[in-house]
Amino acid sequence: MEIAVRVRNIEWNDDLEERVHRSIGFATDRHQSRIAKVSVYLADLNGPRGGVDKLCQITADLKGSGPVMILEKGDDLLAAVNRAARRLGYRIGCQVRRRRIAGAPEHRTTIRAALPASAAS
Repeated sequence: MEIAVRVRNIEWNDDLEERVHRSIGFATDRHQSRIAKVSVYLADLNGPRGGVDKLCQITADLKGSGPVMILEKGDDLLAAVNRAARRLGYRIGCQVRRRRIAGAPEHRTTIRAALPASAAS
C-alpha cells in the first residue's frame, strides 16, 4: 500500500510524517490487501490566526471498487489525522461487507442446490 502525503501551510518534519503513516497503517491494517493507494492532504486553512482550521482529507483507492474519501477538521492536526484514519478503516470495512453481501448469491451454493435432483427429493 502506497501512502502519498501533500501539505499546505504546515511545517512538515520526519516525526509528523512517521505519525501520519503509522496512524493510517494501524487503521487500515486489516484491509491493506484491498487498498491500492492512500492519498493524504493536510492543510492549515487560517494560517497563523489559529482556530479550528486544521484539515485532513484522506482518499483510499480500493481494488475492484471506487474510492473512499474522509474529510476531518479540528484544532489539532494529529487528532484530526487520527479521527480521519479511524473513520477510513471503518468505511473500508463497510464497503467490503457491502460488496461481500451483494456478491454472495453468485459465489455460494447451498447444500440442497449442490445435491443431484434424485437425492434432493
